[in-house]
Amino acid sequence: MKRIITSALVLILSGCDNNSTDTAKLTLQQKKELQTFIQKEKSKQVFVQGGAFWMGDFCSKMRDGGSFCTSDKNNKPIHEVELSNYSISKFKITHEDYGFYLELNNLPAQKFENKYVDKMLSDMIFFKNSPAIVTWTEASNYCSWLRKETGLPFSLPTEAQWEYAARNRGQYVVIATDDGTLRVNKKTDKGENFATDEDRDEIAEPNGLNPPLVHFPVDKYPPSPLGLYNMADNGKEWVLDWYDPDYYHKSSKKDPQGPNMPVVKDKRDDQYWKVLRGGNRPVPGFPSSLTITRYYQVKDPAGPLGTTARCVVNSATPINQQ
Repeated sequence: MKRIITSALVLILSGCDNNSTDTAKLTLQQKKELQTFIQKEKSKQVFVQGGAFWMGDFCSKMRDGGSFCTSDKNNKPIHEVELSNYSISKFKITHEDYGFYLELNNLPAQKFENKYVDKMLSDMIFFKNSPAIVTWTEASNYCSWLRKETGLPFSLPTEAQWEYAARNRGQYVVIATDDGTLRVNKKTDKGENFATDEDRDEIAEPNGLNPPLVHFPVDKYPPSPLGLYNMADNGKEWVLDWYDPDYYHKSSKKDPQGPNMPVVKDKRDDQYWKVLRGGNRPVPGFPSSLTITRYYQVKDPAGPLGTTARCVVNSATPINQQ
């Protein structure tokens, strides 16, 4: 099982309101910007035809009883899941998009009481069009806001929806890149379909950034065959589910939503854990960014841990047909 270390510093200002925008208070220009924004968000959605697949560590099944992908018990047992149609954003939520949501709703910008932690956040969002660094509540509120503004059933993806999409509709895909591998240029040590430490070091030094904190633009590297970007790197992603280490033993077969109630509580933070998927700084040959790897973290960590998110639309038909 994987857990991210929680910062002890406290987030004092954040976007924590999931009410719809009061359009009566918007200027004409803001109303136009909102409509443009909504159309842009709709255009990002990739339709995913539902179906049945084997969720979890599929390698033994793929290898006719051979070895598993990893020894990690957190992605076992493999279990059959059947999903309805849905759409998922091809990109993670960007910090510009999240900032627009905060501004339009007259919510304060993300800010911490400690300048050092503020610097951490600024390093993470140095690039234009890089992912928003959000807590689970912030991510959920953002998707809920889109639901209210569009009239479409936007939400955070379930863990099953995320894995099904990362595996190109449940295929035996080990890593959610353009070709299922992590490719590195042998001459430069730079990534060809993901960011390596060499890529981060190159941009960090001349700009005074802390290399491990650097997140790149969401469209820097090629998408998966399904058309999804950054499913293997550039920040672990929040999903809807509460974390339960035993959930795979009792998961619903049809459209599982995760446990109905919180299960595991972190005594130190006095919060329950949510599931994270994807990867942050993958390394070829290590299981940190496999499509089956599960992580967990308290839903609202106190500091910027580099956690990201994307939304889904739980609708049986493509967005462009609505």
